[in-house]
Amino acid sequence: MDQPRYAKTPRRRILALGIPPAVAMMTLGGYWTLLAWGVVGNQPESRTLGAVGPIIAGFGVALAYVCIRPRR
Repeated sequence: MDQPRYAKTPRRRILALGIPPAVAMMTLGGYWTLLAWGVVGNQPESRTLGAVGPIIAGFGVALAYVCIRPRR
C-alpha cells in the first residue's frame, strides 16, 4: 500500500474545506425554508422550497458534524 497516498488529511484542511460549505448550506436551506413559509419576503408560499430548504439545511448540519467530530 502506498502510505503517502493514503495518509490522514490534516485537521486544518478538513475544517477549511468543510465548514464554509456547511455553513452556506445551512444558511441557504434556512432562508429557503423561511421564504417558503412566508416569513421572509412578499413571495407566495412555495411547496418546492418548503421541501428542498430543510433537506439542504440538514445536509449542511451533517457535513458540519462530520467535519467537527473527533477522529477515531
